[in-house]
Amino acid sequence: MQAYKDLVKALPGLKEDMPRAFYMLAELFDYGSFDICRSDDKYIIPYIMNDAVECYLTLENAVLKGDYHSEEEIISASLVLGSEKGYGLILHQQDNVVTLWFDNLHVHEACFKYHEIGHFWVKGQEQWRMLVYMVGTIADKYMYMGKEYCNETECFIQSLIYFAPFRRWTPVPGDLMEYHFPARIEGIDIMEELCRAVSDTDYLKLIARYRANPCEKTEKLLSRHLADAKRVPLYQYIYKLVIKASKDYPERNYGKQINERIKEKRKALEQELLQKGYCGKYPVFSKKNTTVRVMEEQPYVTAILEWDDYKYKQQLMISECSAKKYDGVNAGFFKGIGRHGRIVQV
Repeated sequence: MQAYKDLVKALPGLKEDMPRAFYMLAELFDYGSFDICRSDDKYIIPYIMNDAVECYLTLENAVLKGDYHSEEEIISASLVLGSEKGYGLILHQQDNVVTLWFDNLHVHEACFKYHEIGHFWVKGQEQWRMLVYMVGTIADKYMYMGKEYCNETECFIQSLIYFAPFRRWTPVPGDLMEYHFPARIEGIDIMEELCRAVSDTDYLKLIARYRANPCEKTEKLLSRHLADAKRVPLYQYIYKLVIKASKDYPERNYGKQINERIKEKRKALEQELLQKGYCGKYPVFSKKNTTVRVMEEQPYVTAILEWDDYKYKQQLMISECSAKKYDGVNAGFFKGIGRHGRIVQV
């Protein structure tokens, strides 16, 4: 949480002794990410919504005066005390002025398991892109919610997103995320530590070169080397850390009916793969030198804050290696003769 002296500039009218929810509201204006969602007579303000955490603010007894346009930029915002309602949030949008009156502000937050969620929007090196998204998700959780909402492994691994050669394998089309996650020394430090853990001396030499000259050319070089099959042990070590960070959180709970439908989909896919000769259980299966890892896309529990067309779905990460090159889950996605990886929509 940022300091009061910084946040009051983003939201004039904020008082130092106000509850945490008001500081969170001010942060949204500071980040330029404020929005209001309405469902019937309820108003919800998303704070951070991602695979790992859903956190939003609700306004008690809210009344909106004026027409709020979510697609328009908010030029300025201020908080006032009202005579009839407890607080007034005044928003200026170009020629439009909106006031949201409310009695109080409440925080709703929940953390979830995320290591079985995958988004595959860019083709190639999907195994790294998946990890970049997961680590970025952890870093956002750490940044917005604070380290008290993260376990020890999350606090450690989130720094990896600041290692630019790793971050270059972004799963988001056309977005290297350098503005949101700028290169930092801590990113280099953690990648060195990870390489030492798996005795990857070749990549350690490359990191030393990058540390001495962190230019874009060197960054791209190190990023390309991550795609080499020599990095399989490093990748799998990082992946295991992400699984460790995530596994003790609960799954999303959509209610009995939807939970049962998801359970049925998982069971049906498991039966289909077993009938095709694979061994294992959901979500990891194998047959000879082929492994299948089922990844899911899961909508938010708070449905009002989700995109209208975003639904639960399953995707298969199918990794094939020749007998001599087989070295674990997703190893087929790395570059090299005898390695093949592909994503299949279920």
